Amino acid sequence: MAGTMRKRGKNSYYLEYMCDGIRYSQSVKANSPTEASKKLALFITEVEKGTYKNNSGMTFTELSQMFLDKYAKNNLSDTTIINYKYQLNKHILPDIGHYKISSLKKLYIQDLANKLCDEYNLSSKTIKNDIKLISAILEKGIEWELLHSNVAHKVAIPNNKNKPKKEQEIYNNEEIKLLFDALNKTENPFRIMVYVSFYTGARRGEVLALRWKDIDFQNNIIHIEQNKVRTVNGTTFKETKNKRSRKFVAPTVLMKELKEFYSGQDENDLLFNIYPSTYTRQWTQFVKDNNLKYITLHDLRHTNGSLLASKGVDIVTIANRLGHLPATASAYYLHSVSEEDKKASQKLDNLL
Repeated sequence: MAGTMRKRGKNSYYLEYMCDGIRYSQSVKANSPTEASKKLALFITEVEKGTYKNNSGMTFTELSQMFLDKYAKNNLSDTTIINYKYQLNKHILPDIGHYKISSLKKLYIQDLANKLCDEYNLSSKTIKNDIKLISAILEKGIEWELLHSNVAHKVAIPNNKNKPKKEQEIYNNEEIKLLFDALNKTENPFRIMVYVSFYTGARRGEVLALRWKDIDFQNNIIHIEQNKVRTVNGTTFKETKNKRSRKFVAPTVLMKELKEFYSGQDENDLLFNIYPSTYTRQWTQFVKDNNLKYITLHDLRHTNGSLLASKGVDIVTIANRLGHLPATASAYYLHSVSEEDKKASQKLDNLL
């Protein structure tokens, strides 16, 4: 039979050719029938010469590795690649990695989405991110002309009603006192790291990226200029999350602690030479050892913002100190109920 082609979607054509009793097929991207005809002719030539490689036996695991090697490596950040590998290895590949991409069906992806909800009890947001990654990998497969359709497109994301949205956790005034009582019994550098996290509200990577030249002891000012992030081979330094450096006046109590911690290091030396996840593990263990209410390191940042809001600091100032956009800061902190607000309500209760 002569080669045939038929349109399968916008700028997508499905090519077929029979040679020596074997049917060969391929999906290609083409902007017009003329371009598709040229690709059909090339396709036929490759089949007849025996140089056409049939990718129908490629598994989703193999396509995923190709996605990481040929696309993600040169186009995405190391942090994103690390997260993608985690997503793939945790739930995606164990369930659908063995399927050949030519036989992968939308029903299989829907079953995976439902399984992530029913068996693994993941949030709808996490499930959506996993399906989006599958879809991105399949889209690259289409772009590379390895398959002709994206079976992850428009998969329904289940609503996990058993996984309510995590409420923001912060320390109240009494819990803050307990925190500092425990810190006073703890050795440096961990104690100073937590002081910096609490009093500045900086992100974990921003705290770990601080150099001594970022600390202006004369004017009590701290400069936040970079962010320490994980890479495939270790760590590196990048711009802050919003790509904007910032500086602010630091509390006297923090500057006093930093002066005592300083011992003549070079101005380019880091205050804390530690891997990000190590700091997180130390914090988790510290909270457990001292019977404190568990909150994450990032929740210390929210504690800082909520505390400032409760003291009447305007939202723009809070946003500038924390490196938020004002609208983001409003969403985080204006709804929080302060200790002072509770006391005010109690006074109203006592009027009658």
